[in-house]
Amino acid sequence: MTGGAAPRAPLRVIFGIVALDLIGFGIIIPQLGVYGVKFGASPFMVGLLLSVYSAMQLLFAPVLGRLSDRYGRRPVLLLSLAGAVLGYLLFAAAGSLQVLFLARGIHGACGGNISTAQAYVADVTRPEERARGMGMIGAAFSLGFVLGPALGGFLGAWGGNLAIGLGAASLSGLSLVCTFFFLPESRQPGSPATTPRRSMQGVALALRMRVVGLCLVLILLFNTAFAQMEGTFSVYLISRFLSSGPVPLEGGLLFLSAKASPEQLAQASLRSGWLFAVVGVVSAILQGGVIPRLLPAGRHPEQGYRPVRESWLAVVGFGVTALGLALLPLAPGYGWLFPVMGLLAVGSACASPAMSTLVSLNAPRERLGAVLGSYQALGSLGRILGPALGGWLFTSFGPSVPYGTAAAMMGVGALLAMSLAARIRMPSASVSQSS
Repeated sequence: MTGGAAPRAPLRVIFGIVALDLIGFGIIIPQLGVYGVKFGASPFMVGLLLSVYSAMQLLFAPVLGRLSDRYGRRPVLLLSLAGAVLGYLLFAAAGSLQVLFLARGIHGACGGNISTAQAYVADVTRPEERARGMGMIGAAFSLGFVLGPALGGFLGAWGGNLAIGLGAASLSGLSLVCTFFFLPESRQPGSPATTPRRSMQGVALALRMRVVGLCLVLILLFNTAFAQMEGTFSVYLISRFLSSGPVPLEGGLLFLSAKASPEQLAQASLRSGWLFAVVGVVSAILQGGVIPRLLPAGRHPEQGYRPVRESWLAVVGFGVTALGLALLPLAPGYGWLFPVMGLLAVGSACASPAMSTLVSLNAPRERLGAVLGSYQALGSLGRILGPALGGWLFTSFGPSVPYGTAAAMMGVGALLAMSLAARIRMPSASVSQSS
């Protein structure tokens, strides 16, 4: 867009489309572990069930990004949403663990809707209005992860994976219909590519930058540690915090020898949904009102601004998350999990925007797309490694080990973030300097 104010109608439509789709996504995520256990998956297999989505997304997101640059945002959004509907319908109909894996793989391969929606916002907004437009995507994320988990808990308690899958498919289906009928194409023929570029060479070059390189290491560390909790939490809840009695997680590396009863599955769905809803509420409050006030807007290192405040916010995020992860296996009862999950929400809400802001401020402007692509790629790699690592530690060494390991990783991250703050204070921390 070259002139005039950003058109509000397309932005409102894209907000509604993304919000509906993310509510569906939020319905599914806390329930994957519950229904993996239903079909006899060990904690390690549950971790792989979460990892496969991120792995497929890492492989196919660059392809979808190039397609959206070539053919337009609207066709790729339609394709992504259709894939989501198909994945959710397979989840609803699943009668085996293999079908669950297939459902997650299809959804991940078609999971380019968020990056395409961000590219759409970039198309229809001027640079000075872009932060507001991207903020709408962030608000849709918050809405999805506030309403989705609670709704998923109720659906799971009422109708199991059939109700959960149909509920999520209905929301993504509605989003698909809205995209088809109400969303105009935003990309103009001949416009330059705006989707972040990913390559191994780009990652290697980004890692050599003084500030950006350390931020890339930090996002890999944070996502790997945090995803260990996400990949094992529902299974941990089933094994300890059900009033109907815990499910014995006995068996081999891949499969359990015991099966959960319908009553246990229903209670696990409800309790897991409520806990993840708390995380969504706290994150929405912090990212929507508190964090933006802590991070100054409209400044850049080229103008002499040094983002010291952002680096210390990352230190706080890593430290608080480490504390929450360390306390998680010490919780004596279900009620104690709520403040612990609140700590994890606070830590994540501080660390994630601080790191992404540091990357965007310190990347050379002519290479911003490549640097952001590298940042997203390492974040995705963490979401692939974390659930699998957490599930393996849970199965092989016990339910507390993934959280202790993740807490130690977050502690290392806090120390690295402190060294990042020291680098930023140094006059030599130029955006174009590499080490």
